[in-house]
Amino acid sequence: MDAEEYNRNGQTEKCLERYKKVALDFQKKNDYETASYFYKKCLDVSEQDGLIKGEAEAFQGLGTCEENVLNIFNAMSHLETALDKATDGHLEELEKTISQDLVRVYQIIAIQFQEQNDFDRSLQYFQKCLEASQRAQNKTMEGECYQKMGKIQEQMGDLDKAIEYLQTFLKLCEEDKNKQKQSEAHKQLAETYQK
Repeated sequence: MDAEEYNRNGQTEKCLERYKKVALDFQKKNDYETASYFYKKCLDVSEQDGLIKGEAEAFQGLGTCEENVLNIFNAMSHLETALDKATDGHLEELEKTISQDLVRVYQIIAIQFQEQNDFDRSLQYFQKCLEASQRAQNKTMEGECYQKMGKIQEQMGDLDKAIEYLQTFLKLCEEDKNKQKQSEAHKQLAETYQK
């Protein structure tokens, strides 16, 4: 009621804050259908007033709701739209958080294709995952992408390419000062060299 009152009075920012809070409350209760309804309300208000940040956040919310109910391709579509909006609006911090959401979604899709032995499509989504992790400026996520791509190259029999990816994984772990991941990278490299 408050949100609609704010909207009628032209107080769009306050309206969006209320709708977003209600959407987040329903998300916490795992009621993603109702949360999506309120994210759509945010989207309608944002489009009506030409607020690109509101549009980006609404699409991000819709994407995470779809991810939680395992509609992974719908989640990807919403999050990619959110990223486009955030990029158009030069909203760098929002770009980073949306990119992190996309990393998760691309990984899920890539792993599904990997499990189906569709390695080409799996690599395609890990490549998208890699680009999103670079945009998010997250070295850990970026390293994990190289690690997983190395594993796929190994499964495909391209050991030279696998070693190249695993060396990049190791380099990123060293830059990130992640000792546990460094030892993991050394172990995988040793096993791949042995093969």
